[in-house]
Amino acid sequence: MALHPEVELSWLLVHHVCKILWFYSLSGQMFQMDLTERAALHLARLKKLGYDVLASDDFAEIETLVQQTGKPFRSPMFDTRRNDFTEGRAFWLFLKKDGVIVGGMAAQYIPLGSESFENYVQRTSEAQYDLAAPLNFVARPVKERLKGNLIYFGDVFLTEGARGKRSVLREFCRLEKMLTAMTWPDFDWMFGHIPYPHRSLIDVYGFSLITHNAFHWNQPLPYSRTNDIALIYHSKSDLLHDLALGEADDAAENKS
Repeated sequence: MALHPEVELSWLLVHHVCKILWFYSLSGQMFQMDLTERAALHLARLKKLGYDVLASDDFAEIETLVQQTGKPFRSPMFDTRRNDFTEGRAFWLFLKKDGVIVGGMAAQYIPLGSESFENYVQRTSEAQYDLAAPLNFVARPVKERLKGNLIYFGDVFLTEGARGKRSVLREFCRLEKMLTAMTWPDFDWMFGHIPYPHRSLIDVYGFSLITHNAFHWNQPLPYSRTNDIALIYHSKSDLLHDLALGEADDAAENKS
């Protein structure tokens, strides 16, 4: 399949993509090529806006790069200082402007197996927040949907200079989605948390579904968790539908 005529995949991503592609059989190659073409399109748009990216699963390097963004806190599930991540379980995508790291976003693979999502959240929250039974319940739509192999997005952060530019955030987040699907093509659902004031960004992030008040936490609330947080998600079927339609929207202008 030929790439979009105006698109060329950045050499910054070639190493990451090559590590991914050799895993897959002939039956998955078309899916991989569709994802590669879409990733290249989002990357080309970022470049036109004056940005580039760096993908990394070197967790020592990731810690250094996260510190460069100036992010004031780390989500417990993505804190490399307290999680024993291994290659193939998680990676970070960093946003660059004039060679300087100005943002980042993380993704990790969660193969639930037969465990329910609610039990997974309760179990990991107890360990990460050092609280006994911090979770009261997970909203029913979330429990019914999130099963099997999951991709969890988190720790999105942009420095002040890059913040507020929806066009940059749009291409950056959608590029991350394509790369995660290439890395873990057997996923069933992608999801992320979104604070109540940011819920209108669901389309910018490129997700198709949102459940408001997705979690109800017991007191005391775990750090950085509130009961009005929404969960945004996208099934593999949704992604296949998007790929079949093509990238219909024109690239957004760089407006604040």
